[in-house]
Amino acid sequence: MDKLRIYYRFKGNGVIFITSSGDYDKVKQRFPNANPAKSIFVEYDRNTDFSNYHQQLEHYIFPVLMGSLSPANLKEIKKVEFILMPDEKLTYTINNYEPEVQPVCG
Repeated sequence: MDKLRIYYRFKGNGVIFITSSGDYDKVKQRFPNANPAKSIFVEYDRNTDFSNYHQQLEHYIFPVLMGSLSPANLKEIKKVEFILMPDEKLTYTINNYEPEVQPVCG
């Protein structure tokens, strides 16, 4: 897959991320065993400055929306675009997704 679009909008005290229906169908067709989500709502504390970690969140939202895809399958999606609704402004792009290695402890 060359490109996947994830739309998002701020709603109440959080953000809803939505996979377009066309891209959702492409993922299901390309990866038949995947269980992608059509949308995910991320709630945040009103006292938190969400903009400080907003562009780190996309790297976690993308694999969660894609469901059970392996890291190798995720890399097959060459470009992921995050588009702010309702004005359809491209705000963030992930090229050739590479998961960050997280330490287990310490």
